[in-house]
Amino acid sequence: MQWLSVEDFFHMGGYAFYVWGSFGITALVVVAEIWQLRAKRREILRNLLNETDSQHD
Repeated sequence: MQWLSVEDFFHMGGYAFYVWGSFGITALVVVAEIWQLRAKRREILRNLLNETDSQHD
């Protein structure tokens, strides 16, 4: 597909809402997944640290 201008590129042949909406939703889901994984990792590390501390007491 060829575009004659930047405006044509962003308009996406009349499908801009669908195309850019899809990119936006995908980016949102990826960011949410990364945030959730980081939160889960912190929780697991905190639990492991608490277990280790309680075993040494």
